[in-house]
Amino acid sequence: MNKKHSIFSCLESWKIGKKSRLVCNFGAPVVIALEIASASAQNASQTLPPVTVDAPREKPQAKPRQQTQRPVASTARASSVHPSGPRPHVASTSRGATSAAPQVGPPLLSGANGVAPSPPTGEIGNLPPAYAGGEVARGARLGMLGNRDFMDTPFNVTSYTSALIQNQQARTLQQVLENDPSVRMATSAGHIRENFRIRGFPVLGSELALNGMYGLAPDGHVPTEFLERVEVLKGPGALLNGMAPFGAVGGSINLVTKHAGDAPITSVSTDYTSSSQFGTHIDVGRRGGDHNQFGIRYNGVYRSGGTTLDEQWKVRGLNALALDFREERIRLSIDAYHSQEIFKNGSAFFASFSGIGVAAAPHSSTNLFVGSNARFENAAVMARGELDVAEKVTVFAGIGFLDSRNSGFTNGTQAQGVNLLGNFTGTRIVNLRGYTNTLSTQGGLRGELDTGPLRHKFVVSASALKFSQSSEFGSIGPYRSNIYLPVVPPQAPPPPVVPNTAFRWGQPYFATDPRKTGETYLASLAFADTISAFDERIQFIGGLRSQRVMTKTFQANTGFETNSYDSHRLSPAYALIVKPFDNRLSLYANYIEGLSQGLRVTNPLATNYNETYPPFVSKQIETGAKLDLGILANTLSFYEITQPTLATVTSGGLISYKPVQQRNQGIEWNVFGEPIPGFRVLGGVTYMIGVITQSADGKTTGKNAFGIPRWQANFYGEWDIPYLAGLTAEGRVIYTSALYVDSLNYYRIPEWARFDAGLRYATNIYGVDMTLRANVNNLFDHSYWSGSANDGFATLDAPRTVLLSTTFNF
Repeated sequence: MNKKHSIFSCLESWKIGKKSRLVCNFGAPVVIALEIASASAQNASQTLPPVTVDAPREKPQAKPRQQTQRPVASTARASSVHPSGPRPHVASTSRGATSAAPQVGPPLLSGANGVAPSPPTGEIGNLPPAYAGGEVARGARLGMLGNRDFMDTPFNVTSYTSALIQNQQARTLQQVLENDPSVRMATSAGHIRENFRIRGFPVLGSELALNGMYGLAPDGHVPTEFLERVEVLKGPGALLNGMAPFGAVGGSINLVTKHAGDAPITSVSTDYTSSSQFGTHIDVGRRGGDHNQFGIRYNGVYRSGGTTLDEQWKVRGLNALALDFREERIRLSIDAYHSQEIFKNGSAFFASFSGIGVAAAPHSSTNLFVGSNARFENAAVMARGELDVAEKVTVFAGIGFLDSRNSGFTNGTQAQGVNLLGNFTGTRIVNLRGYTNTLSTQGGLRGELDTGPLRHKFVVSASALKFSQSSEFGSIGPYRSNIYLPVVPPQAPPPPVVPNTAFRWGQPYFATDPRKTGETYLASLAFADTISAFDERIQFIGGLRSQRVMTKTFQANTGFETNSYDSHRLSPAYALIVKPFDNRLSLYANYIEGLSQGLRVTNPLATNYNETYPPFVSKQIETGAKLDLGILANTLSFYEITQPTLATVTSGGLISYKPVQQRNQGIEWNVFGEPIPGFRVLGGVTYMIGVITQSADGKTTGKNAFGIPRWQANFYGEWDIPYLAGLTAEGRVIYTSALYVDSLNYYRIPEWARFDAGLRYATNIYGVDMTLRANVNNLFDHSYWSGSANDGFATLDAPRTVLLSTTFNF
């Protein structure tokens, strides 16, 4: 078969038109599959001499490295993130993910396949292994503390694996986090942006970390196809991660990219998403070199078609490349990606209410903004490195750049003042154009030492994040419409073009781009030490971070500086782990803070004009227990978080700022694992109370905080049907109790429940592993207000959504 004719001519046809692109989109995977299968058959028919690869020869003077971790039971792998509990049986891999799922453990020891292992003080190539069932990992990256097993982590953390993401066909980060009872969406499903609530507090999509570094994750929707793990840490984490760009008090989300595993991978998938989206995903990974020290992983995605929103069309593309190098004492990695998402003809919306009650939710496919378009484009590159300077001491460093651009109807997608009949006015249509340029750096030293009966795991870390932003818009409105019978809105003009020829970091690339309107610089220095005794049955963690925050704002037309802010704050944290009986039970407690940006009073009419407020400090106290049965893991957490801020108060013509405080208290139960062979569970329950403990005018003091339900529950289960080999049934239920969408507690949306179902079938055809998947989210097509975006605004969940895919693994 002529590969050039079959594959590359298809790529050339990309330039011709939509029909050719559609043929290429679905033809290329089939052609590739046939060619690889043909090549495999030809190679199998030949008799080849055996090839052996020797492990790298040790230096004559080098002493053998001592193992610093307890042995892992009954596996050939070793990891610094060691299982703390017993492993009665080897964790099975979900059907359909056997070949497609990347390596779930760390690299093999040198000599097994020649790849040098990562030491306990390293992170690169030291991915925590999956727990029983393969849906959740045993550990996660705990910020500056590095990768830690969940039983040695004094916080509530969950790390979702790529196997779960693939089997659930989760194509957005929202769909991954629908497995977590502590997380709810703060944007309507199908919106061009994704924001979240963790433990009741907002976490913006622009506050995600990529491989432990803020400011480098894609804006808009994150493509899940290039992710190995999605790690969710509940609660603030100023010591662990530094200050997030906008605070992120409720928790942090770290995205771990895919890298080449020890085994080669070649995966080709085609998929369908209702109402008419079709796509292709290619995932290829290899290791090479004399002892497999070089790794390369590529993920490419193209998807386009109609969405579940009436008349809306979406196009999505991704190219992601990951390189790594692993030798005995040095480990390097490079990640680069380009993503693009285009929304045509509409957007999901948020609704505020007027009158005496909450209007009934329209059908979730309702499109209020027909004719509006939006676009996001992200390009980023990051490099990380580690060097073992001594037996148990590793220095690390990282640097990354992001250029993110957006245009169109990306903000202001609101229906304001909706009455019981569905009528609303006051909505303004906007047409934005903006960019974000980010430079993110980190570095430090991580080590271990023993002082008598005590073991110390210490780390010194420094980080800096600088991002420049611009946002200009044209607008039109208001206009009148109805959420049940929407009219086509008027279209806003594009923002004015201000010539700009200056070029430096943080400035536009083109003269027609808008001028910089904001700049933020976050820098910090931190130290932490984990002191353990009695074979790590007792562990105490203490640390301190010094955080500096600098911001500037500029006038868009002239570029003149209009405001500036410069302040700093010290943030401590303490945590304790006690394992009273054995490694199956872990009791923990923590005190940790979160930081959000303060302000400088610039209004000359204010009574405290020119006063500077340091970063606001949110405080968490948490206790809990973790039980690891080897096949089933449970976490029970009790927490309280207080978040202060300032509110503007005008009285008698004078302006003043008064403190405001919110307190969230909750109980969380999380569970994951495979309690019975072939039956896997994942989910939990959260009970939460959010109260305004102090308000500026006293009107909301003692009232329920908006957007916080009493109960949240998520349960997902899989069953490998024994009557037909390869067939697995899936099911999920998501429940949220009633909640207020405004601080005055005037408007309360009712409780809701959603049911999802799915099937997948894994088989082998002519030596090629194939998996068929079918999922239906919102099985009964219920429409309901699902949560709160911000004070006074409600969100909508997605309508019934069908997802189909076929994956070939070679």
